[in-house]
Parts: sequence; structure tokens; C-alpha cells
Amino acid sequence: MLRAVREIEGGIRLSLNAAGRLPVLRKPPILESFLRQVYFTGVTASTGVVLRASLLGVLIIAITMDVLDADVDLAVKILLLVVFREVGPLAAAVVIILRSGTAMSAEMAMMRISGQTRALRYMNIDLYDYLVVPRVAGVMVATLALTFYIQALAVAGGLLFSPFIIEASFMELASRLFDLFSPVDFYYSVIKALLFGFAISACCCYHGLNPPDLTQNAVPKVVTRAVTQCAMLVLTINAVFAYIVFGILFFGLVKATV
Repeated sequence: MLRAVREIEGGIRLSLNAAGRLPVLRKPPILESFLRQVYFTGVTASTGVVLRASLLGVLIIAITMDVLDADVDLAVKILLLVVFREVGPLAAAVVIILRSGTAMSAEMAMMRISGQTRALRYMNIDLYDYLVVPRVAGVMVATLALTFYIQALAVAGGLLFSPFIIEASFMELASRLFDLFSPVDFYYSVIKALLFGFAISACCCYHGLNPPDLTQNAVPKVVTRAVTQCAMLVLTINAVFAYIVFGILFFGLVKATV
């Protein structure tokens, strides 16, 4: 119990420090690290989700119209709700956790165990500025970009390939998509993606810089704890957003287009 409280306190402190130090990204070495993090987290992950994301949109529209016997309006609305608000950000978060979260926590744990972080301190280099801030900012940007990428592929796949499966033309589906799309869908996915990226990167950095011991055996422990807690954080943030939008809004406390 005490360890969990310490981890929560340490994670909050690291998150606040990283958020308050974002202006240091203007420095060339930190900016270079930030761009490198965006490339390895977002760009290299994009090629592996093309087919899966494209099939996702097709399955949503086809199943909705064929199995549920829904019309075009309902099928497109479900596509928007599922892809833009839920599956898009969640799929991007899962990819980030499995690819970059594991690598980031293991890399920082190895730096801590091998004494590289101590050497940086001896050179009067702030660990938050050089290690944490570019990773947190880079993962946030990469998560947002990957979310948009998955959403675009899923919607495009659904619109392009669904006419081969169901009795609905591409123009009919596209017209209803543009009619039903609202700014709430865009803002909802943007905020969720940024929060997912922030939570994942901050959690991985914290565990990487605070291994249970300074031996090689600590690395798999760090990775396991980081991935597990990242998944819990993402699910918690998603549940909070779902409650606010689909819970509070339905009780009339706030009015919004859902």
C-alpha cells in the first residue's frame, strides 16, 4: 500500500515537472531528442496498422447494417462514435504502450542502472530537461498523430470497401458522414489522445528512472510494472471520459451534441 502511494506521488510530481518544463524544447539538443521520439513512436508504428485500421471501418459498417439491420444513418453514426471517440484513441494508445512504452521504460532503467543518469548529473544536465520532457512531449504528439492516422484509415476503409459488402454507395455513406460529423467528435479524440500520450510517457519515465534495484534483473520488473500501470491509466482516463460524455451529459447537467 505504501509503495503504491509513493508511486502515485512520484508519478504526479514527475508529470507536473514535465508539464512545467515544456519551454525547454526550444533548446537544440532537447528538440532533436523530441523529434527523434516522435519519429520512433509515431512514424515507425504507422506502417503496421494500415490493414487493421482499414478493415475496422469495413467491419463496423458491414456488421451494423447487415447483422443489426440498421440504415445508413445509424451505421455511419456508430462508425463515428466507435472510431473517433473510442477505438481510434484506444488503438493508438495500445500500439504506443506495446511498442514505445516498453522500449522507453527499459531504456531509462538501463541508463539508471549503468550509471548514465549519474554521469548526466555530474555534468550538471537536468534529467527532466534532457530525458523526460522530450519523451513526454514526443509521445503526446505521436499518439495524437497515430490516432488521426488510424481514424482516417478506418473511415476511409469503411467508405471505400463497404459498398462491396452492403447495399450502400460510397457517395451515400460519405454524404451522411459529413452531415453527422460534429466538432465534438474531433475535440473528444484530440483531448483523449493527448492525455493518453501524457499518461503513458510519464508512467514509463517514472518507472524507468526508479527501478526497484540497480541490477540487470530490475529491467523486466520495470517494464512489467510500466506496461501494467499504463494500461490501467488509459482505461481509467477512458472510463472518466465515457462517464462525462455519455453519463453526465445524458442527465442534463451539460448540453452537447453526442
